[in-house]
Amino acid sequence: MSDLARLQQQFVAFLQGQQSDFPQLIGDQPPVATDIRLNIYHNAYRMRLRETIDNDHPMLGKYLGDEFYDILVANYIDTYPSKVKSLRYFCDAIPTLLAEQQPFIEHPILSPLAAFERALLTAFDATDASTIGINDLASLPGDQWPNITLSFHPSVSVFEEPINAVATWQHLKSDKNPPAPLAHELPLYWLIWRTPERLTEFRNFMAPEMVLLKHFVNGGNFADGCDALAEYLPVDEIPQFAVQYLQQWLTNGLVSKLTAH
Repeated sequence: MSDLARLQQQFVAFLQGQQSDFPQLIGDQPPVATDIRLNIYHNAYRMRLRETIDNDHPMLGKYLGDEFYDILVANYIDTYPSKVKSLRYFCDAIPTLLAEQQPFIEHPILSPLAAFERALLTAFDATDASTIGINDLASLPGDQWPNITLSFHPSVSVFEEPINAVATWQHLKSDKNPPAPLAHELPLYWLIWRTPERLTEFRNFMAPEMVLLKHFVNGGNFADGCDALAEYLPVDEIPQFAVQYLQQWLTNGLVSKLTAH
């Protein structure tokens, strides 16, 4: 390792509060003492990371309030020091910390609330891709329908909600008092995507639609997807519902490619 690389490594360790010889390597430059100069860098580093958490998780911060939010920020910066070049990914482990550390673990709404905020952010930042519309489906010959496969826009994801995190987020977003935490008997599923106008959208969807979507994501075709719906819908209603799901996905701009093998 070069002297420069070693010096940089020591500097990063110092910024992150780890054991470091960096302070001993800095010479005096009056009138500002060395420890003051070093603390300026140390504090600026932590402030920049805090700004990142502020920007990524505004509703979580609002829910926690100042005291608990300060605890979260300090614990997160110490527990998960930045190891990535882009601050876009710095906060990825916040839901994990909230699910594992006191005092946050006592409040099961926190980790799903943070996870939902991250899912929205991921959708917004997803790679650009073209989408197809309803006309592409309408022009498909009937004998090719069983073999249809779909590729979804990179922003499309499914958020599994064990507790009323989305309703909590919506209330906070509207500056309303959030509802009391309420765990669901069965998880709710939310479809998240980014529109061509670069707006992040989400909606609740039921198990049959979620099952069909995941079937296509995994490379399955339309015929096998209809078979997968037999557990949820009357057999004679499956084709109608499956087509409705496809039409809605295309209308909403969720599909980037349709192939009939």
